[in-house]
Amino acid sequence: MDKENNEEDFQLLDHIKKDDPLALKALFIKYYNPLCYFSFQIVKSTELAEETVSDVFAELWIKRSKIIIQFSFKSYLYTAVKNRSINYYKQEKRISKPIEPNQLHLVTSEAQTDQIVNQQDLEKQIEELLNQLPEKRGLIFRMNKIDGLSYQEIADILSISIHTVQNQMIKAVKFMTEQLPRIKKLFSILF
Repeated sequence: MDKENNEEDFQLLDHIKKDDPLALKALFIKYYNPLCYFSFQIVKSTELAEETVSDVFAELWIKRSKIIIQFSFKSYLYTAVKNRSINYYKQEKRISKPIEPNQLHLVTSEAQTDQIVNQQDLEKQIEELLNQLPEKRGLIFRMNKIDGLSYQEIADILSISIHTVQNQMIKAVKFMTEQLPRIKKLFSILF
């Protein structure tokens, strides 16, 4: 079945290379939903996942005459979506989203105000430290601690071994606790 699907995909790809938009549409219809689901596992946003998949198909159309796929078209698509999703994920995590006025709650005491300021200061310091980590290590840390993905899920998404994920997490937590001793206790509670 997979071999037949792969042959069908390559036939459609040949038609795409001959400027046939209907062939692109056929592949788009076939793979759009599963690729969106796959991308969503990384970017955690339906809109971003849909944009990611659409961008991959747009790039496929733009570069149709130059694309060379030796093995599986499906694997090619999933790899392209994975890479683009990871890039979007990194970009989105680095862009701080402003708080809308309707999201703010009235604070009635100085103690609550101090607590909120301290929490925001702590979050800012943690984000600054995360940005100092090597790119892949920071991504792995965020995927695990912020997005709640398991080591196995991270390993599968990034195409690395679970042992690599474990090592990167150990190094990330060690760095964070060394750089921010006053949150060492918080880390031990949270992580």
